[in-house]
Amino acid sequence: MLRIEGVSVCYGRIQAVREVSLSLQEGELVALLGPNGAGKTTLLKAIAGLLKPSSGEIWWRDWQLSLLPAHQVARLGISLVPEGRQLFSSMTVQDNLLLGDYVHHVGRFKNLLGPKQWLIRRPEDQQRLAEVYSLFPRLQERREQRAGSLSGGEQQMLAIARALMSSPQVLLLDEPSTGLAPMLVREILGLLEHLRERGLTIFLVEQDAHAALRIADRGYVMETGRIVDEGSRKELLASPRMRRAYLGGL
Repeated sequence: MLRIEGVSVCYGRIQAVREVSLSLQEGELVALLGPNGAGKTTLLKAIAGLLKPSSGEIWWRDWQLSLLPAHQVARLGISLVPEGRQLFSSMTVQDNLLLGDYVHHVGRFKNLLGPKQWLIRRPEDQQRLAEVYSLFPRLQERREQRAGSLSGGEQQMLAIARALMSSPQVLLLDEPSTGLAPMLVREILGLLEHLRERGLTIFLVEQDAHAALRIADRGYVMETGRIVDEGSRKELLASPRMRRAYLGGL
């Protein structure tokens, strides 16, 4: 479904990702594990079209994503939940969600600052909003509240919900557990399991190997820009290297 073949990504002279190859099959939840600075976020940005690889190819079905700008990648069905959430904090919860729906309206509107209801005039737009609110009832309760006033867990839910408004086929998540209490981490992971059960393909970047491997079908381990290990959830949990480096020697 998604193939990354020998991809390298550079920031000037600094090579952040080095000849990475990996793949995702439809309906899988795949984890990408590794320490800070390993190149995980850079790889996600390359998949999403925010960075261009210096070499290698990224394929989504029959499309070579590495040739496309980010907005076209999003329209093909690949949605990124960025590290740090990157919400529009002064806007309401619902307005943040409507901006996630904008991918369905590209070319129809020239001015994003128009009337507040311009994005939910069509029945299909209303249905997407209703589906997201059914997944996140707390967001519906707070739909007129400013995003910046939400708790950390609610902001992460909003970031995921905004991405889901684009009706993605692949959801890229960058460190969704960062800064959250353990109870909220379990809630977010439970939501990701539910989305996977509904058929959504998920690529989860996570430092917390324990948390990620509780729900992943399989995973890759990235260090200093390279893939250094891969396997099923059971294989990675049993790997001596993984246990020493990421699972506390358990």
